[in-house]
Amino acid sequence: MTLFGNIDAGVLRALLRQLPSALRAKPCDLGDIECRRQMSESMNEDLGQRFGKASDVTIKDHRIPRPDGSQLRIRVYRKIGSTTRGALLYIHGGGMIVASLEDYDERCMHYTTNTGLPLVSVDYPLAPEAPYPAQIDDALTALAWMHNSAKDEGWDASRIGIGGDSAGGGLTAGTVLKNRDTAHLPLACQLLVYPMLDDRNVIPDRRFPKQFQIWTYIDNETGWDAYLSGLADRADVPIYAAPARATDLSGLPPTYIDTGTLDIFHDEDIAYAKKMITDGVSVEGHIWNGAPHGFDYFAFDSSIAKRAWDARFAFLVEHLS
Repeated sequence: MTLFGNIDAGVLRALLRQLPSALRAKPCDLGDIECRRQMSESMNEDLGQRFGKASDVTIKDHRIPRPDGSQLRIRVYRKIGSTTRGALLYIHGGGMIVASLEDYDERCMHYTTNTGLPLVSVDYPLAPEAPYPAQIDDALTALAWMHNSAKDEGWDASRIGIGGDSAGGGLTAGTVLKNRDTAHLPLACQLLVYPMLDDRNVIPDRRFPKQFQIWTYIDNETGWDAYLSGLADRADVPIYAAPARATDLSGLPPTYIDTGTLDIFHDEDIAYAKKMITDGVSVEGHIWNGAPHGFDYFAFDSSIAKRAWDARFAFLVEHLS
């Protein structure tokens, strides 16, 4: 694990100043998904303007068949002139209940322009309209397409990775576990950016100041309730839905995982990293000291965000290029 030195109060204030105004509005009530979707729309518009669109990246949509015959939309980002061998499947965040493929255009382009890797983003449906396991199944469908289309798309099937942030990180972890146990598609690595892994994490902890809770405990309970709403028994949540419940993490691909010390996912992410290491997985872990959830987006210009992005880029280039 890499632990950076103490972040002083001035840096924390600078991070706070960069948060979108939507985050300073009155918080949404427990279970109010529409409120969160309206807030997400405002925030993602702000984030898109901060990142900007990469001029050296092209975008192309594909519609691929699901097992039931319906169509799944995926979006492929490519850096013009890049000759990298691998590719990354990316699953966007949003607490299982907000955000879209389009909301992540600029962030996906940021990965592609800085690594040279083609990136495939999956347009999975949101909960509660589509509860678990719809999102995991769509990710596996997209992953199978990437392997089956490798020759036509020009990437190496042995250098395909998968990644995501926040809820997308949790969906990534769940997809990787299900792939290990059922699909057995080769994976070169997984990228878990402050992943949302544990449905039991709904009790407020005073270690995480409210003013830096980009994703709050009430948000977390709302997201998990929506995502798991299709389960008949919440006492028996599958490990593919909540990977923190897994007791065996052996056989997973090389993994990058990070978290911030002001993120309410801090403890579950550290525990997951330790469990992977114990079970023999190659893990690169980073603890970003003084960083809240989403710091790399909301405080995009901060030095700690730049270090985090650079660490992720380096990991992907090492395992997929």
